[in-house]
Amino acid sequence: GIQKGNPYVLFGDGSVTRCNPIAESELAEFMMNCMTDKSKCNKIMNIGGPDDPLTNQMLGEMMYQAAGLEPRFVYAPTWIFDSIINTLQVFATVFKSEALEDAAEYGRIGKYYAVEDMLTMKPEEKYGQITMQDHYNKIVAEGQDPFTPM
Repeated sequence: GIQKGNPYVLFGDGSVTRCNPIAESELAEFMMNCMTDKSKCNKIMNIGGPDDPLTNQMLGEMMYQAAGLEPRFVYAPTWIFDSIINTLQVFATVFKSEALEDAAEYGRIGKYYAVEDMLTMKPEEKYGQITMQDHYNKIVAEGQDPFTPM
């Protein structure tokens, strides 16, 4: 992670996707509330955290700010996913390899996360008080969580 001196990798120009992540504890709270609020039963709902839309570059800048480090980014073109996925798929087909087929599928999933927004826009879809900056600050102060690459 960045705390060990590694750069933060961004796809495209760093603003390809936007998101407003929700803290685990607040997502759990929201889900529990849905179980007791009949108006939310059997509905598909978008839910996100309190932040305005954040690009991956903004997330990286927040991490560096929390860690008190100068930002160091590496930019990778998004087409790299297609090259890797297509190569893996050709080898999977030629060698009838389930492992290579799985690797190609992981590449497709990775591409999805690198190029698709995960964003709620409506005020009623935002929930909680914990911002991403709060989350990163807590990691620096209290230690790493297993899901945040710092």
